Amino acid sequence: MEERPCPKIICLSNIFDQHYHDVRGEKVERCLTIPYRRDVFRCLEMASGRELIVLSSPPRAVERRAGKWLPPLETKFATHRQLFCANWDIPKLRVPLAWIFYARHVLRHIRSGDLVVMDNYEFLYVVAARLVHIFRRVTFVLVHLDGKHLIDRGWPRFLSWLAEVWGRPLLRGAILSNPILGKRLPDSMPRELAPGFLPDELPSGPGISDGKVRFFYAGALARSHGIDLLLESLDYLPEKGWHLIIAGQGPLEEQVIRRAQDPRWRDRVEHRPTMPPDVFEKLLGSNQVGLNCQRASELISSVTFPSKVFTYLSAGLLVISSKAGAVEQLCKNACFYYEEETPQSLAAAMKEVIEHFAAVRQKLNPSALCERYSLQAAATRIQQMLKTIGVEEQ
Repeated sequence: MEERPCPKIICLSNIFDQHYHDVRGEKVERCLTIPYRRDVFRCLEMASGRELIVLSSPPRAVERRAGKWLPPLETKFATHRQLFCANWDIPKLRVPLAWIFYARHVLRHIRSGDLVVMDNYEFLYVVAARLVHIFRRVTFVLVHLDGKHLIDRGWPRFLSWLAEVWGRPLLRGAILSNPILGKRLPDSMPRELAPGFLPDELPSGPGISDGKVRFFYAGALARSHGIDLLLESLDYLPEKGWHLIIAGQGPLEEQVIRRAQDPRWRDRVEHRPTMPPDVFEKLLGSNQVGLNCQRASELISSVTFPSKVFTYLSAGLLVISSKAGAVEQLCKNACFYYEEETPQSLAAAMKEVIEHFAAVRQKLNPSALCERYSLQAAATRIQQMLKTIGVEEQ
């Protein structure tokens, strides 16, 4: 008698890392939330004892405009198998064709008994999940990293609304990055809060060896993320004693590049485009302070947690942060906060760190977060949630 395959975790997600860039052979936009997805997938494996496989649809090419057939391929995301479906990368037709190709792809690889994880409310995933629900007996869980679907505009807003309305009834549980996101779920639905993940013990981080405090910002270069505040704050910083690297992409990228090329700031401000994970990790570890400038006044702050905060903390950086996105509520005394959404307030916090780095660091206690948000602690909590919904450890 043929042995039945062991149940798996099948994750519906379009996240990808350097493995995919290496095999795609043409330029595609880099993902900015690789560390969070990498860690939450690892936690799910630890919590369930199951193999996790990522099912994805290929992203569009950045530079090519002519249509191209993209065959199915297998690669990896972090340590997990990742299977991309086929699709025609044709302007205006790529998205609706993806609904069809991806749904078939997902149904082909899912078996009854699997745990199916949806990575946010995406119409692409929900169409596939609905098809799976008809033909397979599985358990659906949502990883809700952000609520960007709630602030979409135009026809994407309609598709996002439909994805939530159509997808929510399938769910048995949820992993949330922000407690606010839980308000849109039924009160009876089990959920676990996971804004980010930390090592069991935080590294001490690099010291100041050349008399300069090195600041680092990584993420979207957009007003909602406070990049304009950061650029304006430079006028209020001292002439010496600091260096700033701004890494990422977004609508304000040209402004960042112009500021970095300005003779006044050229020796103190650098712009780095998105980069492979190994390069990013090395660059991250060469700085002393991580910056999170997300605006509380922007709608995005009511539906998302800035995961970069945990990325900075995991590398041993001192973190200067706004209070937007429930950062103070969740991180408490782990970060050094600035009070007002102004360049002067941000600059004052940066100046305090420049002049009294050791004293500011001494006041903070980021290690207290490890007890709850280490990989092992998070996996234990997620394991309990999975047991509540009937998913036993293998």
